[in-house]
Amino acid sequence: MAAYAALLALARSLQEILDLQQYVDPLHQEKIIYLHGIVDFIVTFLENYSDKYPETRGGMGNEIRIAAYEAQDFVDSYYCSVSTTDDRSFSEENLDEVNLDRDLTMAFERIGFIWEEMIKMNNSDTAQDLRSVSYSSRVDHSSTAKKVVFGFEDDLIAIKERLYEDSTKLKIIPIVGMGGIGKTTLARRAYDDSILAPHFDIYAWITISAEYQRGQILSRLLCNLKKLYKEQSHNHSDAELETLVYRNLRGRRYLIVIDDIWSTKAWDDLKMIFPDDDNRSRILLTTRILDVAVHLGSSDTPVHQMNCLNEDQSWELLQERVFGQQSCPLQLVEVGTKIAKNCGGLPLTIVVVAGLLLSSGNVMWEEVWENVSENISSREPTIALQCSKILCFSYDRLPLRLKPCFLYISAFPEDSEIDVSKLIKLWVAEGFLKPNDQSKWLEDVGERYLEDLVNRSLLLVSKKGPDGKLETVGIHDMLREICITKAEEEGFLYHVSCKTNSGTEFVENPYRRLRIHCTKDFQEWKILDSSVRSVLLFSAKYQMPRIDLRSRHVGVLDAPRVTWPKLSHVISTFINLRYLAVALDYASCPDGFPVSISKHPNLETIDVCVVDWGRESKLQVPCEILKMPKLRHLIWNNDFHLSYPSDIGIVHKSDLQTIETVVDFIFGEEIVKILVNLKKLKVCYYMRDHNWDYFNLDNLFHLQNLEDLEISMLFIEADPWNHAFPIGLKKLTLIGVPFTWENMTIIGSLPNLQVLQMIGIIVTEFSEWKAVEGQFLQLKYFRSSFDYLVKWEMEKEHFPCLESLILQRAPWINEIPSGIGEIDTLQFIELQYCEKSLVNSAMQILKLQRENGNDAFHVRAIDYDGYSIVLNNYYANI
Repeated sequence: MAAYAALLALARSLQEILDLQQYVDPLHQEKIIYLHGIVDFIVTFLENYSDKYPETRGGMGNEIRIAAYEAQDFVDSYYCSVSTTDDRSFSEENLDEVNLDRDLTMAFERIGFIWEEMIKMNNSDTAQDLRSVSYSSRVDHSSTAKKVVFGFEDDLIAIKERLYEDSTKLKIIPIVGMGGIGKTTLARRAYDDSILAPHFDIYAWITISAEYQRGQILSRLLCNLKKLYKEQSHNHSDAELETLVYRNLRGRRYLIVIDDIWSTKAWDDLKMIFPDDDNRSRILLTTRILDVAVHLGSSDTPVHQMNCLNEDQSWELLQERVFGQQSCPLQLVEVGTKIAKNCGGLPLTIVVVAGLLLSSGNVMWEEVWENVSENISSREPTIALQCSKILCFSYDRLPLRLKPCFLYISAFPEDSEIDVSKLIKLWVAEGFLKPNDQSKWLEDVGERYLEDLVNRSLLLVSKKGPDGKLETVGIHDMLREICITKAEEEGFLYHVSCKTNSGTEFVENPYRRLRIHCTKDFQEWKILDSSVRSVLLFSAKYQMPRIDLRSRHVGVLDAPRVTWPKLSHVISTFINLRYLAVALDYASCPDGFPVSISKHPNLETIDVCVVDWGRESKLQVPCEILKMPKLRHLIWNNDFHLSYPSDIGIVHKSDLQTIETVVDFIFGEEIVKILVNLKKLKVCYYMRDHNWDYFNLDNLFHLQNLEDLEISMLFIEADPWNHAFPIGLKKLTLIGVPFTWENMTIIGSLPNLQVLQMIGIIVTEFSEWKAVEGQFLQLKYFRSSFDYLVKWEMEKEHFPCLESLILQRAPWINEIPSGIGEIDTLQFIELQYCEKSLVNSAMQILKLQRENGNDAFHVRAIDYDGYSIVLNNYYANI
């Protein structure tokens, strides 16, 4: 697999040289095109025949990887020579032709023997297959599995009985069992059921890994307890965080889940923050280690031990995951029960194997199932080893295109929620994704790859956005361990952590990709090997590590907490950058973001975290950044000002898909033509010295590919919004924008709008809103404050697809329109800081929905202190 990833990287490097077309000597160009063709052939061969030729995954695979790496070194050296030439010419004064020829010749030598081996393996049949090869997604359907706990119904009942028992004392309920047995699933089901039928005042869920930092755990717990908590918790000491958590829990009946606790020390670090107020509060914990569970429990709160599924339960779970509500074909029952038996009774292995079986589609099922059964036959002495064997087999059977994407997950910290958008950007930058005829953008290909991994149960869905798209994913600990092992075995990625107590760590391993885990503040990492291409550094938010990086060929630098004394020097050093995530302070770029960034022809993502700017003025970003030919994502965690003259002088259309968050953006005609591919835009206006006309907002309508728009405003002195939005919008967020309810038709006419958030909108006159039929036809999620709205009229036909309704501050409305309660798709209503009459109205809707059989519908109210309560069981008292 690492060989495949290395070849993709080499092919991408060759293509980047060809993109410099006018600067490459014609003779060299001919050689590069030929070499690119050879590499493409090898990549296609591996994609289609690596299963047929196992040697491509063993010793020969290592030879391919090493040869591809060496070839890329020479190709990158050639690229550096060309791209750093001042006048972009090939005069003898500027370039050493002998060295350039040498680099290409050496690259040919490294790839030559691989080519010869492929030719030997390739016969006329496979050659014909290779000519007709095209991309197709083998899996495009998601599992129909319900969120149930097969075989653990009795466990669920037992846990619930202990959660709701009469004892008023604080109870600790430890759940213990081996990895993959379903501890987290059981705890999650009990937790979710408790929320839907509320027995507690306040809820929180935290995960503690084997390696944890106390301050981070306290901070996460505090934010989880009080989601509307405004203070920056990372600015507090551990002692202050303890006090804040304790105060938030004091006097309230709480349910806290602490998932995946590995040591008694972790519990000892936290136990003092949980008050016992004799109010039936409960703490539910999960652990793999029996000694830890015993330490946490007591004589009146015994450990709950989970056992493996029996054979019948295993077969039932496998059928449900593969066939959903349908029956298993008779010809597969015998082999299916054998497969289920060989999974050792562990739900994780059954679910992963089900994903593998699903990926085969409905072609030659019997043959595929027999092959799976044979390969996972029970020959291991322990269930843990058997489980590991099955998970490794599932990885081995992944399509080659998915393997590097899956192994890349191992770079992320244990138990972390992985941001999907960032992950796909990294995949693009690493070159793992190949373009195809179905998608214009590689990001779309990445979304399909991710869905494929989820469908195979190799990744877990952590969070979905209001539009139903994946926002964060996770991975089970056991699968992550296999990821790490495979990544290091294949030379794909190397994990680095602190080994000494000194302030400096030296990294000399000759790996292409480094994942650094920083646990100390101001830790310096000296990365000495010149072959490094990717560096991903993970640290706590409050830590500020440093990096001394010697390789000028780095393409991925993900160091969002690292500031550089002179950022312009860093940017000029790493000329092969494709992905750059760094921290900025005023010292690193006092004159604004370096204009030299625009000289990076391959840079695709710029992700900047502004820390301790210490100035009122916003960071200035030069207009030249819009001239970068491959830039796709320009992301700032804080506002930045994009400075450009009236005549920007750019003629090409930009590939930019994302800009966030730009200040006082002017939608000039030239800029709008340039940003034709923009899909996501966040803009903030400081309306101190200008009115709407100054920003040419009427031109906003012409961004026809824009799907996600957020507009926020501060220091408002402007007339209400009266401008058309781009017709393709799917998500619209307005924060602090002057608005009138009569202008809702402007938004309602957007045909594709699915998510609408109107937060703190400025309304200065009492008004009414009467919904219009034929609008908001696709809207699923609506969140808004309702200041100065005295009457809201609507029928179910006005929001036919609405699923979630969140009302913030509606002081002049006494009830929610009855038509809301008749919407068939409605799942959730949340009321934030609303009067009791409105809450009672929501309860009437809850009663109606339940009477109509919608048991999934629920209502939540948030009081003025930021605490929430679910009201699902209270409608009977209305």
